[in-house]
Amino acid sequence: MTRFEKELSGVLGEYWKRNAEREIADMQERADNGEILLDGNCAAYWASNGHYLPLECVQMLSHCAFFFDADATIRAEKEQSDRFLEEYRNTRHELSAEERAEMRAAFGEGTEIVDVISGERYIA
Repeated sequence: MTRFEKELSGVLGEYWKRNAEREIADMQERADNGEILLDGNCAAYWASNGHYLPLECVQMLSHCAFFFDADATIRAEKEQSDRFLEEYRNTRHELSAEERAEMRAAFGEGTEIVDVISGERYIA
């Protein structure tokens, strides 16, 4: 049982049950307003930015009157995220003077900063 299912079932208390019900109602409203669209595989994505719905939203939408393929959505979101991360890792980012100044202000001059996604190292 997922966290959301536990919330919705009331196992975690009335507060979380009501919260889950509100989230489902909000997701239904978004679907009704055309904020959620389907691709050719019935995978759901946000109309505003083309990003596929994350797992938490898929779980909520599964309780709505909206017919989509949850498994296709989960696969499409993973592929989209993997593609984004691969592009990010392959793009070398040179720091601007402003970015370097922000790093020095946040971490102290001379501190080594590591981008946890790309593994690139910078000195503030």
